This record gives sequence, C-alpha cells and structure tokens, in this order.
Amino acid sequence: MTRSITGANLRKAVASLIIAVIGIAAVIGGFGYGFIEDGRIAAGFLPVLVGGAMALFALLDVVGSFRTSEKESTLLETAQVEAVDTLEPAPERESDLDIYGRSSKQRDRMLLMVIGIMLATVLLVPVLGFIVAFALMLIVIAVVVERRRLLPSILVSAIALAAAYGIFVLFLRVPLPTGILGI
Repeated sequence: MTRSITGANLRKAVASLIIAVIGIAAVIGGFGYGFIEDGRIAAGFLPVLVGGAMALFALLDVVGSFRTSEKESTLLETAQVEAVDTLEPAPERESDLDIYGRSSKQRDRMLLMVIGIMLATVLLVPVLGFIVAFALMLIVIAVVVERRRLLPSILVSAIALAAAYGIFVLFLRVPLPTGILGI
C-alpha cells in the first residue's frame, strides 16, 4: 500500500505546524515572564499553559492529517477495486464539506486569516493594551472570518472580555499589558 498525501491535507499540516511554532514561542516567552513566583501564579503562567496546549493540539492535528489521508486513500482504493469487479463506475472522492457547507479550501483560508489576525493582535497589544486588542480580535474573527452579525459578535466579545478580566485581574491578580491608553 502506498501512502498518498492530498494537497489539502498537506496545507492543513503546514498550517498546524505554524500554529505549533507559535505555541512553542508562547511557551518560551512565557517562561521569560516567570511561571510561579513566591508561590503565586506569575505573568508567564497563562502563555506557558495556553502555548503548550496550542502546540500539543497542533502537533496532534498534523499527525491526524497524515493518518486521515492514509485512511481515505485505502477506502478509495477498496471502492475502486470493488467497482472494477462489479463493472460499476468508480465512486469519486467524497465531498470534503463540513457541517456548515465549507470546503477544505475555505477552511484553510479561514485558518490563515485567524493566524494573521492573531499576529496582528500580538502587535497591537503594546499599543492598544490587551483588553482592546483582544476585543478587536474577537469581533474581527466573528464578523469577518465567521461572517456573524455585528451586534451578537460584540455581545459575545464583551462577555469573553469580562470573563478574562474577572479571571486574570480580579481572581488571579495577574496584570494585563496596557497600551498607550492605559487600559
């Protein structure tokens, strides 16, 4: 049996590898801020935790991309052999539409857009502060990438920001980066 890797799976694997590298960079940067200091959670705790999880899941996705490709190829070969045996037309590769009707190419494009938005957010944090940059990121992803309506997107972003502020600032007492506005 030969392994075949489709172009869509290769693009997905490359995108996941980029996410893994970003996660590893977050882990390394997080340790620079300190993980635990004086028995309390330090500023680097969250980047280490989230970056590590991001890298782990992205690497699992890379492995899954190659395993899915092998399984799909085996199923297609089996179906083609059965079709030749019964002289029926060979089935074509199943549609790769997800439950929302998006093709693999559309999902890949959306993933790249999210990566770009995240990188822009990281660059905006020193200027606008974490709260404003994070809010803009959530709204842009919901409205532009996911094509959701503006008002519900703003509402969901406000709830997410309130939860993040409550957890990190009020509960954990971890200072969030502020920008030129001091927010």
